[in-house]
Amino acid sequence: MTTARAVALFTLLPLAGCAFDEGLVIENLHGTVRISKDAATREVAVPGSTTGATQTLGPDVKLIGPVYIGLFSDVSDAGVQAPYPYPFVGPQYLADTPGNTYPYGGTTVGDLRFACLEYLSCKVSSGRFVDYDDMVEWFRTIGQPILDAAGAEVPDGQYIQQLCFDELSVTTDQEVRITATEDKNGDGDINAKDLDFVEDGDDYVADFTIYQQEVFYDHDQEKTKGCIPGRTCDAYKLWAYMDAPDTSFYQYSSCDIGAIRHERYNIEFYGGAVQQDLLNFPSKYISTGDWVSTPKPEYEWKDVYDEPEIVLDFEVQ
Repeated sequence: MTTARAVALFTLLPLAGCAFDEGLVIENLHGTVRISKDAATREVAVPGSTTGATQTLGPDVKLIGPVYIGLFSDVSDAGVQAPYPYPFVGPQYLADTPGNTYPYGGTTVGDLRFACLEYLSCKVSSGRFVDYDDMVEWFRTIGQPILDAAGAEVPDGQYIQQLCFDELSVTTDQEVRITATEDKNGDGDINAKDLDFVEDGDDYVADFTIYQQEVFYDHDQEKTKGCIPGRTCDAYKLWAYMDAPDTSFYQYSSCDIGAIRHERYNIEFYGGAVQQDLLNFPSKYISTGDWVSTPKPEYEWKDVYDEPEIVLDFEVQ
């Protein structure tokens, strides 16, 4: 009899927990980001040239840096708060520090990855290379062949793969998270069509997801699809920018070069990592050659079931 009561009580407890409504709307928000092939084309110095000659690279997805996407209270046009479209900011309370944009949430298309060599610190974004050979060939193309800890040129991609396995104590490329490892489009091959950005006419397009975003609402408004019945979600303004690699060292300004101290045997260096305030103070990291989105009505995210497409159409000069 005692055992039966205990089982019955244990069975009822989870049911009671599920019935409690905390009144929160927390959803994964999905959308796409579109960027012109012009943003994936750069003028760089010809490797080995002594006359200052330049060459045009691209269009190539490797010239698309990490894209940072955020949800903000509002976004202004170019020339209002910055020379480019920019989220509204709070009061400036520190000297030489812009006001905080106070983002509600955000995500990124491409992560600044630890590439296991000091030479590659702050130079590698995920979702841009099919494999390690693709990475080695790319840096040779731009006149910056990858060097190992002894200063010798890395011979092939297998060297980097094995080094990452050793340095990170992993056994698969999925754990390293630099190269393409999934057949996203289901064509049976893992190739350039499985990177973050894929060709679409004159543009490149990528999917994004803002995970576990809390959606706020107004109790006094009528029901809107996608929100709790009887509540209308307050609209976020979607805004994004792309951090293009510089043409001198191919590094990203959104990377903190002094982050992640790597120590293993006789090798010590800083591996670099993404800055922690990229969406709070974007102007600290946006510079010439980067691309941002301009405010449009369709970027007002009112419904958690919407899947907006945000276009990065403003080049920073």
